[in-house]
Amino acid sequence: MNWTERRLTPRMGIALEGVRIDAGLSDAELQRIRARAHEYGVVLLPDQDLTDDALYAFAESIGDILPTPNVAGTSQAKVLHISNLDANGNLLPADSNWVQRNRANELWHADMSFMRPRASFSMLYARIVTEDGGRTEYCDMRLAWESLSPKEQARLEPLTARHTIWTPRLRFGAKFTQEELEHYPPVERPLVETHGPSGRKALMVGSAIASIGDLDEAATMPFLADLTERASARENVYSHRWTPGDLVIWDNHCVLHRATPYESATQPRDLRAVRLYEPANI
Repeated sequence: MNWTERRLTPRMGIALEGVRIDAGLSDAELQRIRARAHEYGVVLLPDQDLTDDALYAFAESIGDILPTPNVAGTSQAKVLHISNLDANGNLLPADSNWVQRNRANELWHADMSFMRPRASFSMLYARIVTEDGGRTEYCDMRLAWESLSPKEQARLEPLTARHTIWTPRLRFGAKFTQEELEHYPPVERPLVETHGPSGRKALMVGSAIASIGDLDEAATMPFLADLTERASARENVYSHRWTPGDLVIWDNHCVLHRATPYESATQPRDLRAVRLYEPANI
């Protein structure tokens, strides 16, 4: 394992340089990647050269693949295309429903918190990147929890959050059928969870939350916005500027992420995503 480790920020994230996925990895090397993702929240593996099949095979070597939600307009391919390009490589109109749905990715969230099973690890691989904007930012929710006062922790820990797939997307004007709305009912999760591998607690806020505790949706939004703003303080955030060939892996049980805006009408962007799940932790 002739790898170099480099911290991405003083508080979270690590780059593993010298890793070559296409050369094959031993079980010990795969376990090292998993362990670093649990410990640091985010792992960057730069300079990869992966087809969709190679990315999928690597993901399978790490854990169980989580299928993409069956929503109209979403590709059911093994590897999800997070892109503003059509099948022929042409830019999609900025007002297309697919582009509008993807704008929900600009809000802080944990992948698939609105369904069971949810995502454990997520992977994003960069094919085509933007010149300006289009970064992906990550914040460690264990740090968010540890920054709260004991009084706030005592108030928040008993609360339950109600997650839905539709809440963030409707905010950007995306349209859904009644059948879609009924297919993914709300999922309740603790607002504060213990991250098993590290034993640390995490404040699991995110844009999929429609309501918290006894609050209705209208009262939840400002309460959630305040918690999210404090959780994503700059010292808790790693902002990743993509380079083609970058593969980023993160732990959704302790990390939120978001995309930053870019000019989707003029700048092509193509990332590939795979998500994993753990059957015992849904």
